[in-house]
Amino acid sequence: MKTAAAGAALLLLIVLALFAAATSILTGSGTPGGVACAITPEMVSRTAGGPVAASPAATGLASTLTLDGEQQTHAALIVQIAMERGLPARAAVIAVATALQESKLRNLTYGHLDSLGLFQQRPSQGWGTREQVLDPRYATGTFYDRLVKVKRWERLPLTQAAQAVQLSGYPDAYAQWESLAQRVVDALAGTCVTVIPGERVAAVIAYAHAQLGKPYVWGAEGPNAFDCSGLTMRAYQAAGISIPRVAADQWRYGPPIPRGQEQPGDLAFLRMEADGPGHVGLVIGGGQMIHAPNKRTVVKIDTYHRHDLIGFSRPAAQARTGRTDPR
Repeated sequence: MKTAAAGAALLLLIVLALFAAATSILTGSGTPGGVACAITPEMVSRTAGGPVAASPAATGLASTLTLDGEQQTHAALIVQIAMERGLPARAAVIAVATALQESKLRNLTYGHLDSLGLFQQRPSQGWGTREQVLDPRYATGTFYDRLVKVKRWERLPLTQAAQAVQLSGYPDAYAQWESLAQRVVDALAGTCVTVIPGERVAAVIAYAHAQLGKPYVWGAEGPNAFDCSGLTMRAYQAAGISIPRVAADQWRYGPPIPRGQEQPGDLAFLRMEADGPGHVGLVIGGGQMIHAPNKRTVVKIDTYHRHDLIGFSRPAAQARTGRTDPR
């Protein structure tokens, strides 16, 4: 009993420390070298002072869920274990979203067949004994053990990464929790990132490059086909950044970048229509972009120096400020 009480007290201290870190980052005292944070004051106030709410863009159950003390404690443990293992924040986002879908972040003693715990792991499928999978630390650790064995898991859409571990009958269901999971992890871990330099821009471009040759299908978001904005949305998600779904909204999401100042990772917008650009591609440098043009062709590399070029935006700058451009 004393050991359990001591463990609970330690976890509470960790949670409080993480909240304090997130708050200090927002005020500037915890931000090293001017690095920007992917969190907003409103999100942290909701997390530190009460339940965490899903973002307005969430759908289904995710749009109505708030996290109570038990759920926040489990989320904090998931983030803590990722940090202990030196895993990137993306691992914690995948794990939190998975636990939200499987158990609503509760350590359930029941489930489909012999599924149990935060991740509804099955003893009969080699996840461990009943006692082990009902231990949140053990369950989280085994989830990460399997996640890191998935090839290029950091660059996969969340649904694919979670499904590779869970083998769920409803793999697309994980997607509805991504926004909330990202917000929870940001608030708990105080995630601060520079705006799409280095490895993040590499992850965005690498994801898009891996889709070359796949067919264009209107409304498709992968993994087997894409439309133009479905491709750019998924590429940014591969780097842990959520952007709007359609080209016109992606245009308004980030600040405009003057022609000649575009950089790899920026978005190039083309073909102005009544409500905004009708086409978008991902800048890769040298005047070229990766894009999904139309149903007559496939995802490919093309020049963006065309007569219908509108301009460029930098979505990562929007992720930093949290403000929508008024265009």
